[in-house]
Amino acid sequence: MFTDIENHWAKASILTIAEKNILKGYPDRTFRPDAPVTRGEFAAIVYTGLPKNSSSRPAIQFTDVPANHWAVNAIASAYQTGYLSGYPNRTFKPNQAIPRVQALTALVSGLGYQVTGDAIATLKKYYNDFGQIPSYAMNAIAAATQKRIIVNYPDIQRLQPNINATRGEIAAFICQVLEISTVPYKYIPGLELFVIPPQFDNADP
Repeated sequence: MFTDIENHWAKASILTIAEKNILKGYPDRTFRPDAPVTRGEFAAIVYTGLPKNSSSRPAIQFTDVPANHWAVNAIASAYQTGYLSGYPNRTFKPNQAIPRVQALTALVSGLGYQVTGDAIATLKKYYNDFGQIPSYAMNAIAAATQKRIIVNYPDIQRLQPNINATRGEIAAFICQVLEISTVPYKYIPGLELFVIPPQFDNADP
């Protein structure tokens, strides 16, 4: 049991992910749930815990990921299966903290999710700060909302797309992808999209 998650909102997600060895704690028995996640770490999480599509593009040698880098295989897999992309100068920036919008877009891309309907309308409906979502990510964030993999704590209407994703948040996203119910409904935008209306309101007793 980690010593620093007892009162953390993502405790159930963290314990689930740790039990599956998708995201581990530290030797001092801490998890550091509010610490940022790097792009290399995120690649390793995807590599360990999520379904893999067949390779959709050939491997690339990133100039800043040497052959002895601890996450070299995970980064190669995350790239080839469409979860993560590099930057135009053939760098991957494995030590750069990953923003929430980038993590969510990566999940949508790698899992092959597609938005249905009007993406902008979906974003406007659920997020007070939808204007902060980069244009490249709008369809992906709308798809992520419809698939119920986004978790917004403490305010369900604030996506905060450009702040760095924390270890606790990533644990919650992964649980949502794996359809393991660990996150309180009040933090999952779009959930009512899937509420089945009563069918028998007017039925004869």
